[in-house]
Amino acid sequence: MKSDFHIACIAAIIICLTGSLAPAEPNSHEHIYQQTHADSRYVEEDVPFFKLVIPDDVQKRFAALDTLPPPMLLNTEDYFDWRVLGGVTPAKNQGNCGSCWAFAATGAFESAVLIGDGVLWDLSEQQVISCNDQGYSCDGGWMDGGWNIFMGYGAIEETDMPYQANDNVPCTQENYSPVAFLQSFEDIPNNINAIKNALMSGPVTTTYLHSQEFQYYCYWQDPPDYLNHVVVIVGWDDNMCDGHGAWIVKNSLGPNHGDSGFDYIPYYSCGIGSYSQLPIYDAGTPELFYSPDSISVDLLLNETITQHVSIFNLGDGDLRYLLRAAHTVEQDQFGYYWFHSDSLIGPHYEWLDISNIGQPIDFGGDINNGNSGPLNLGFDFEFYGNLFNIINVCTNGWVSFTDSVSTQQQIFALPNPDAPNNMLAPLLYPLNFEFGGEAYFYTNYSDSAVITWENVFNIIQGGPFTFQIILVASDHIKFQYDEVAEDLFYRWFVGIENVAGTIGLEVNKYSPYIRDNVAVEFNLEPLPEPLDWIFIDSTLGTIPPYENQLLEISFNAENLNLGDYSAALQIASNDPYSRLNIIPVIMRIIEPTNVPENNENSHRYFLLNQCYPNPFNAEILIGYELKTTSDVKVVIYNILGKRIESLFEGKQEAGEHQITWTGDDQPSGIYFYRIQAGNYSETKKMVLLR
Repeated sequence: MKSDFHIACIAAIIICLTGSLAPAEPNSHEHIYQQTHADSRYVEEDVPFFKLVIPDDVQKRFAALDTLPPPMLLNTEDYFDWRVLGGVTPAKNQGNCGSCWAFAATGAFESAVLIGDGVLWDLSEQQVISCNDQGYSCDGGWMDGGWNIFMGYGAIEETDMPYQANDNVPCTQENYSPVAFLQSFEDIPNNINAIKNALMSGPVTTTYLHSQEFQYYCYWQDPPDYLNHVVVIVGWDDNMCDGHGAWIVKNSLGPNHGDSGFDYIPYYSCGIGSYSQLPIYDAGTPELFYSPDSISVDLLLNETITQHVSIFNLGDGDLRYLLRAAHTVEQDQFGYYWFHSDSLIGPHYEWLDISNIGQPIDFGGDINNGNSGPLNLGFDFEFYGNLFNIINVCTNGWVSFTDSVSTQQQIFALPNPDAPNNMLAPLLYPLNFEFGGEAYFYTNYSDSAVITWENVFNIIQGGPFTFQIILVASDHIKFQYDEVAEDLFYRWFVGIENVAGTIGLEVNKYSPYIRDNVAVEFNLEPLPEPLDWIFIDSTLGTIPPYENQLLEISFNAENLNLGDYSAALQIASNDPYSRLNIIPVIMRIIEPTNVPENNENSHRYFLLNQCYPNPFNAEILIGYELKTTSDVKVVIYNILGKRIESLFEGKQEAGEHQITWTGDDQPSGIYFYRIQAGNYSETKKMVLLR
């Protein structure tokens, strides 16, 4: 995906550089196509959820900036669209909250990161609303509420702080690892050439007046006295609107607004182009490598010990990580958790063909966006504490126990309070049976039911997709996938949510869990006790390129019983290809008689010294001290984390040891040496110079 994306970007730059430098277009408002003419006198009460606060200092900056003459035009092409080049994230819905400023800042920054790194993130608008320190809210705000957060703490994912359209959501950004940092932003003068030039770097935020009469296609209104809405310009088309030209605009009114969430607004109509800003993002991709890959410790009753986790950044961008202790399965607040069939304890994929025994589903006459209405299960099924005996199926890859009307195509976070709720979503995506495919429903009227979407395509005829839901009383849920288009996984939404859309689980979020011949199973168990026996000294941090961080992990057996305790250390990072990593942890609390002989602290296996000399060009000496006789492994890895040589593997006596490595046949660069003794391991860096 990344290489194709950058090829497209290079093509755009070639167009930009080979186009002639044309004179600036005249600043003439009279040459605008007037499909719909409207009086410019409106009051804010007409559009209560379009609210914008433009600070005084911003107004002064732009008042001076807008007096500058238009610059020379860098790209004379009459059409340019970042959607075509893959530099635009999906349109979202701000709902009943005056948060357009947060959506515009977030959307433009998502595009900046996508263009810079080729990685598509779904960033959290709620973070911007809840965590800004300017007092901005659903009553309005300005983009610096987002810019300052993105330059300071950094942007987190939508799933970390899902959008609630509410000012009362607490700021919890410190609990999550930021995935991207903004370097700066640039004010853009309100003229066509300046905005087009800025668009060559990426989409820009801009303002306009959104009235009740507004229409998404070539709507004209004289420049108004005030502005109330912020959007993101993603391109232009000089041939639109009877040849007078229009900005291609990503709005925050949801994918059902306009052209799949996008508007085409004539140049200067409704004041568009005023107060435009371009986020600036410095590309660089971090690469996560960590050690050890598992931890197992033995403790006596009431004993406390410390182990270490090393986190390395092998990439050329800053690595931002969050390390936390978690239960071996992550549950929602009700107690549901999920397993993928790749897991050792996950479900088996066993496709159930119901095409000959199931009934075709009637979607009410609309096979593009239709809902079946209630289908009789014939038995009671328990879901989030309630019993249901009917189910409603939507063409767009979801079912609901209570919603027989909605035909939602896409939700940007699960759970989500917007309809549909009480939902099972095996593949929430815009699907269209007009291009082929069938849907079937089968029940044995006793304890089992199956719903299958078979050979259905999406709205752009991508696919086919074949998947199903299996329900087994009283509460067993299984999703199965026979055939899916893997290249589009980042657009799917897979998961479950309760009747209010406040509790749920999201499975597929920019991670390719879903592919051909796999299954996902949802189970329900009581919520476990808190993990108060693991303590991490530093849970959040930033590691520069080619550096590493050593973190202390403490284990405390105080007030616990003998036996085994399991958990998982989760390493979340902004490495786009290693977003979440799991280090399995087992803590055994044992009797004193089970401690190995001559070892007062069985967990303290060795002390790893710094290698010498470092950097080196001939040979390097690796030294370590064993606290007890142990099974030892000493291994060399290259900067990609690939094992290139084993220096030693076997039993060694307690005491000091040294091993020499020459790096024969290896090129100059950064390498890592890792020693493992017993259940403990540690990794350090060395540099080879030829």
